[in-house]
Formats: sequence, C-alpha cells, structure tokens
Amino acid sequence: MAYAAAMAGIHERYERLLEAGLALAADLSLPATLQRIVELAAGLTGARYGALGVLGRDGTISELITTGVSDTDRAAMGHVPHGRGILGVLIHDARPLRLHDLATDPRSVGLPPGHPPMRTFLGVPVMVRGRVYGNLYPTEKHGGEDFDADDERALTLLAGQAGAAIEAAQLYEEASDRAQRLEAVREITTAILAGTDTGELLGLVVGHARALVGADLATLALPVDDQRLAVEAADGLLADELGGTVFPAEGSVTGEVLLTGKAVVLADAGQRPPHRPADRRRPGRAGGVRPPGRARPHPGHPDGGQPGRGRAAA
Repeated sequence: MAYAAAMAGIHERYERLLEAGLALAADLSLPATLQRIVELAAGLTGARYGALGVLGRDGTISELITTGVSDTDRAAMGHVPHGRGILGVLIHDARPLRLHDLATDPRSVGLPPGHPPMRTFLGVPVMVRGRVYGNLYPTEKHGGEDFDADDERALTLLAGQAGAAIEAAQLYEEASDRAQRLEAVREITTAILAGTDTGELLGLVVGHARALVGADLATLALPVDDQRLAVEAADGLLADELGGTVFPAEGSVTGEVLLTGKAVVLADAGQRPPHRPADRRRPGRAGGVRPPGRARPHPGHPDGGQPGRGRAAA
C-alpha cells in the first residue's frame, strides 16, 4: 500500500510538471512567465515560500520574484538581496542545494530584518542560452519536513522547462521591440515625405521615443542660441507644462549630449553629467509641442536631472 501511494504521488507530480511545461510555453509575457515559474516551484515542492533571483550582468541579484511573501513583508525587507551567503553559494556554484536549516549553515549570513522566518531550503539554477539566468529557491516546506531528493528532481526538471520558457519569452520580446522600432521609423519617414508640419513631426518623434523605452516622459530640446535650449516637443507625464520651456544648456543632460555628441545614460535622474554645474530652475508653464523659434523663455526643465523615473530626452 505504501509503495502504491508513493508511486501515485510521483505520477501526480510528473503530471503537474507536464502541465507546467505546457502552461509556461503558452505565455510569452516575460514578467508573467517568471511569476508563474515561482508559483509552480513552490507548489511542486510543497513550499510555503518561493523565489526566483534573476542575475544581472555583474553576477548579483538584480530582481527577485516571490510567492507566499506579503507586500508588507516585502516592504519590511527593503532592497533586493545582493546575493551573499547561501544565495551567493548558488550564484558561484550553479548546482542544486538542499539545506535542513538555513540559520545553522556556516555559509549563511542570516536573514534581513522583517524577513519571514525560513528554515528548510532548496535551490536550483535556471539556465538560459547556456548561462545561469537565475536561481529558484523554494523555502519552508509544509509540515516542517526537509526537501528531499524527489523535490530536487522535480525542481530541476521545472528549472529546465523554465529556461526554455524564459528564452521563448525573451525572443518574443526582442521580435516585438524590433517590429516596434521598424514601425516607428516607417511612420516618421512617411510623415517627413508627406511634408508634415514641423511641430507635429517632432511630437511624433518624442511619442515613439517614449514608447520604445517605456519612459514616463520624453522631451526633445533644440538650441535657441549658444547658451539656451528650448523644449520643442514633449510626450507623457507633465508634457503640457514642459512644452516651450527654455533652460540653460550648461549643466543639462541635453546640453551635455549636444556638446559631446554622445549618449548620456543616468541610473538616477537626480545625477548630473560630470563637471557641469547644476541648473537653477523653476517649474515651466503650460505649453505643448511648439515649432522651432517659438519657444517661451523660461528657466525650468527636468532635463538637468530632477528626481523622477523613466524619463527620456530625445
């Protein structure tokens, strides 16, 4: 009877793995795929919590997708873990890892304040295109039991399916992005050939720029004279207020781009280009897309780097 029950359990688990593979293959949205993988990992192994630590280019955890952890707990934990301790072990030695108690392992650096208590642990790497994309780790198996060899095998199989699903979602996103860029070029080129009004054309450019990078705001500024720039087109958050704003070229991101002829990328919009003084600005008045030469004189523009997120300057 015990043998029959065990075989039935194994059969059920592998049926769930087959269903999981089909479900993952059907979803081409990467965020949805990652969340589904974590939920499947916790369900297959009988874990209370599950997580997928996505690795950045520097080999540290850049994103953490979880299940079983409340929003309150996530807020209490603060930043994404850097990948030290046990998580670092998985990053540097991409092999399955089972632990009876996280706290007693000598490699553990402990849990951050506000973190839910976790004891039992199972970690398995997820490979995509021949490299480690991240690590799956369900924790705190229901009933207080340890994760066993069957849990490890099931999670390893799921990780293989996850890698294929992530690759498919990435390829789909890349193809979609490429198609979106081509459509933007086609629409702008058509507008130029049709002799579209300059103001409308610039509005079309910033609209596509914002959509392509997923920004909250995109602006396009042109020189008024040797010292000043003017926002000739804006799209997105506060676009009406920023249209027509005049601001000093010195110390602004757009001014730095025009001076050097190179792209400037800021991880934090509060940063400023090196060796440039900060602008003194105040909020701009209502405006919109204005053709060149008709910009209102005004010192305010977020181009110099006021705090914010997802802004793009065209």
